[in-house]
Amino acid sequence: MVKQRRRLVQKRDSTQHFLFSKTDTKSFKTKRTKARESAWKALKKLFPDVLSGKRFIDHCVNRLEAAGKFGAMAIKMDNLTSKTEESNTYKKILQALDAVCQKENGLWGILEPGMLGCFFPNKDEFDCYKLARSFQKLIKNQSKETVTIGIAAFPTLKYEKHHILENACQALEHAAFFGPNSAQIFDAVSLNISGDQLYEKGDIKGAIEEFNQALLLDPSNTNVHNSMGVCYGVLEDYKNAKKAFKAAVDLDPNEYMAIYNLGLVYLLSGQPGKALKLFLKANSITADVFEIAFQTGKLYLERGEPKNAQKLLVQASQLKPTASAVYRYMGECYATMNQVDAAIAAYKRAIKQNPGDAASLSALGCLFDEQGENPEIAIMFCQESVGLSPENGLFRHRLGQLYLKQNHLEDALKEFKKANKFGHDARDFIKKIENQIRVKAS
Repeated sequence: MVKQRRRLVQKRDSTQHFLFSKTDTKSFKTKRTKARESAWKALKKLFPDVLSGKRFIDHCVNRLEAAGKFGAMAIKMDNLTSKTEESNTYKKILQALDAVCQKENGLWGILEPGMLGCFFPNKDEFDCYKLARSFQKLIKNQSKETVTIGIAAFPTLKYEKHHILENACQALEHAAFFGPNSAQIFDAVSLNISGDQLYEKGDIKGAIEEFNQALLLDPSNTNVHNSMGVCYGVLEDYKNAKKAFKAAVDLDPNEYMAIYNLGLVYLLSGQPGKALKLFLKANSITADVFEIAFQTGKLYLERGEPKNAQKLLVQASQLKPTASAVYRYMGECYATMNQVDAAIAAYKRAIKQNPGDAASLSALGCLFDEQGENPEIAIMFCQESVGLSPENGLFRHRLGQLYLKQNHLEDALKEFKKANKFGHDARDFIKKIENQIRVKAS
């Protein structure tokens, strides 16, 4: 089997705290070359009967109706070295492709300006790969230019004949990652790239379909299993997410992203004990992933284990010093351990990274009050937090307590009533203040 030895550029990313490795499509998009319309129109005069677009595909599919197998190619021009030679270069490419198709009983046409398509009856993907390489060598020798080629074949899975050229186009996008003059057969990675692109566009269900097809071609692809799990996780289909992540871990017990993601699903499903074990396992495999360290520290804190939380949160802060959330949780961690100075320093750093961190502003106001700072400063921080999160009952309650300490009864009553409205029980304070106001009025 023909294989590309070079690997795609993958980048680790996260979405809703899930980790996944996706193809770096950004660099690919900048490499695509489209022919100038004027040059392409001039070249069509050389082959006035050539079909293009849907007419070309429909014509070929009809011609291949009785074919038990056939191969297809999508051919894209790489970067031209000279725009003045564009028409001449395309002329050589079209003439060479026409000659190849006449010799191999192939059919060719135009998919779009700058992209050609062709079909070869009774040839499989490996036959087409050899043809593609020979064609690329011929073009390079004749014009010093290069073309990139995607290859697909019928039959493949349950794809219908009119889908095969689409598969070749997906293989073309796959090939483009390897640089100019590359050729790639449609495979699970081609579908993985397509799934990644659909995911980036927000078409999660479409991405799942592509990943499903990829797994039919290569059930052992751990990255596809993990990406599938992320899609289900984002859709909150935790049953299928677990299934996908477990499949990835079964294939590779050291696949830390899938291990962590499986833990995250358990956490979201209300099983923090199982989640913690998996988080710790993932962190033991690799200690350089912010999300793993952060979520583990956060979970320890929620479980009432601030000392364990501190170690992981410090690790997370070293991995991503600009993340305000990690400093906020560090502040909460230190406050729980009565390390007030450390807590204040952590909250200050959180606010430095994110001035709109309402939780840190509110907590900092309370700590300043505990330390006996100027009451106006403490109140100011709590007022800012309420301004940023007006429907947070806890922040309202804290501000009400500060007003009450300063005997600002009307202001305190107002905040406690809103705190109560937004789910933070303040009935005792409301009753107490209303009594005080009545006594004062009488």
